Amino acid sequence: MRYAFFLLLLGALLTGMSSAQNPAATAPTPAAAAAQAPMAMTFTPGTLLRVSLDKTVDAKKAQVGDQIVAKTMDDLKSVPPGLATKGCQIVGHVVEVTQHQGDAPSTMRIVFDKMVLKNGTSMPLPAFIQAVGYADQFNPATNIEAINRMGGTSAGAGQPQPAGIGSASTVPSDIGAGGGNPAMYGGGRMPVPGATSNPDAKLPMNAVGPIGMSGVELKQGTSQDSIISAKKKNVKLEGGMQMILKTN
Repeated sequence: MRYAFFLLLLGALLTGMSSAQNPAATAPTPAAAAAQAPMAMTFTPGTLLRVSLDKTVDAKKAQVGDQIVAKTMDDLKSVPPGLATKGCQIVGHVVEVTQHQGDAPSTMRIVFDKMVLKNGTSMPLPAFIQAVGYADQFNPATNIEAINRMGGTSAGAGQPQPAGIGSASTVPSDIGAGGGNPAMYGGGRMPVPGATSNPDAKLPMNAVGPIGMSGVELKQGTSQDSIISAKKKNVKLEGGMQMILKTN
């Protein structure tokens, strides 16, 4: 009996040692490993996103490091689907701010750098501001002139432009061709003939510069930063203002 019990115990020990030494017995399958690994997602450079500011950002009160949050206004295709839908947060911060004093202009330098997806995870989003302002004050005529100064085209709505995340892509139906890196350009609040205030209005994707913001100028910085300046007042971006962001 003792000898039989000893053989059973020795067999159990040898079986345990064999399993520990065999990586295949404990290592996850390739499919399981892929399911556990986080999905790597990136925006194609040149992707355009339409967003709406959550809260007012005022150069009179803002400080370096203040967080700026905007939310996407359109669905984008993603892999897997449903991660980059309307309402996702685009997060940035103030990297430089000065108040208007005497002849010194007010400036605000902003960097957008990440997007919070619907599943709560974050992904890098290096982007600069192509346009900012009041959607119901958009004037196609003056905006086309701004686009031409940038060396782009004056094509109107309906001209598609690549956008999306990873290998998938999508564009809202009103996208236009703009192209190029924004140089400094200004904008005034010019009423569109016959237009009335429309809270459901959206900035078109070919919008460029400040829209409906008298005395305000916008330019791209040396990196992914955007510089907004005003010569005669403090820079102020109202909550609810819309932006067109362009990824780097």
